[in-house]
Amino acid sequence: MNLRIAAMVLFGSAALACGGAEKPADAAKPAEAAKTAEGQDSAKVDATAIAKADPKDDEAGEEGCVYGKDHGGADHTEEGCPHGKGDTPEASGEPGHHGATFALSENSPLKDVLASAGDELPSTPIQVTGEVDSVCQKKGCWMVLKDGDSAVARILMKDHSFSVPMDAKGKSAIVEGTLTARTFSEKEVKHLEKDGGGDPDKVEGARKEFVLTASGVKIPLNS
Repeated sequence: MNLRIAAMVLFGSAALACGGAEKPADAAKPAEAAKTAEGQDSAKVDATAIAKADPKDDEAGEEGCVYGKDHGGADHTEEGCPHGKGDTPEASGEPGHHGATFALSENSPLKDVLASAGDELPSTPIQVTGEVDSVCQKKGCWMVLKDGDSAVARILMKDHSFSVPMDAKGKSAIVEGTLTARTFSEKEVKHLEKDGGGDPDKVEGARKEFVLTASGVKIPLNS
């Protein structure tokens, strides 16, 4: 799938996982539950498949938690998907700056970076600018950055170690980190929609998005 087209699909959701309850086990059918769990562990998820659940979701501690151990975060085995499990970066102390101090001195508009990347995303850290389109309304542990009508990237905080203000929507932002493309399972898509304040029943299927794993985010106070 062309990544620029995939980025446009992102406008159909607003969202990422921070809270939620652990799915209860079926105590009445332990043998059947064990068999199902074994089948899930051995299942392989097609990264391009649509509407296919990720068997790693339950290992993350809740359905749809996108900060599980397989995605650069801590091993969330407890109920929920809380902060504070990764190493907290050294703060810059600058007002409006969240996470680690920027290592780069120059930035580029998000739309220019995505337009020039094509199917080959930069392998080194980048710094981009854009407007905050949505923020996780549970803990501020993710946001969506847009630049124009079609340039969109979901911002995940490196190691789930810091957050951004939940009222940042509509503000300008500078984000430094590494850019990848990731397919979120249907469970993750629904969880993102829920934590973004939307209706999870209105979204379905897996979704491929640009993801910028941020080491630092700056949201100017006067933006």
